Amino acid sequence: RNLTSQQPYKILDALAASALRSIRYHNEIPGTNKQITINDMDDAAIHQARANLKTNNLQSIPSPTIQLHRGDANTLLYAAATSPSLPTNDDTPSQKYDVIDLDPYGSAAPFLDGAVRAISDGGLLCITCTDMAALSGSHPETAYGRYGSMPIPKSRYFNEAALRILLYTTHVLATRYGRRIRPVLSVGMAFYIRVFVEVYDDKAAVLDASLKVGHVWQSARCSSFYTARVGAKKG
Repeated sequence: RNLTSQQPYKILDALAASALRSIRYHNEIPGTNKQITINDMDDAAIHQARANLKTNNLQSIPSPTIQLHRGDANTLLYAAATSPSLPTNDDTPSQKYDVIDLDPYGSAAPFLDGAVRAISDGGLLCITCTDMAALSGSHPETAYGRYGSMPIPKSRYFNEAALRILLYTTHVLATRYGRRIRPVLSVGMAFYIRVFVEVYDDKAAVLDASLKVGHVWQSARCSSFYTARVGAKKG
């Protein structure tokens, strides 16, 4: 989306906690054509978020640019997902979000389905996972349950593998709804991973979804590995 247009763009901080990231969104993104929803289901978090907004002179809540909401993130996501994806006859704008930020304690897996549905065409998903014990291979059975992938224990590339597992899960969920993802930035640290992906309505791209995923065959005796794509095109 062209964020310099007059139409407001919507940002959802779905698991906002103390709202510090939301405040940064407000203060550091230029322009006034933004609507930021700060959400958390914990009363203490909402109380702290309100205090932080006041400290930063943003206490006029609700306001045209910031809304404070207490509730379940998935409820909010699925409510947006079922809203019209295009303006209606009375010019009611889409209720989907242009930016969705998921930064939970642990895995973002429970929120990914709702997020890929609630994001607008061309919108940006910002996803953090801190369950590195699962994603790094210490508990591969847990990773499989959350992400549908089995990480390789004690691999030398566990950070990259964790990122690719998260991207794979997001990719597969998006294809269910005729959408594709475009990774923009991926960051792997010692205790968390974070990815930024654009999501587009693109039913034609779903036909090639299998070309973008594969399996890793790791030698049990050395560090050598081989990757094999799931699908291939003829000719």
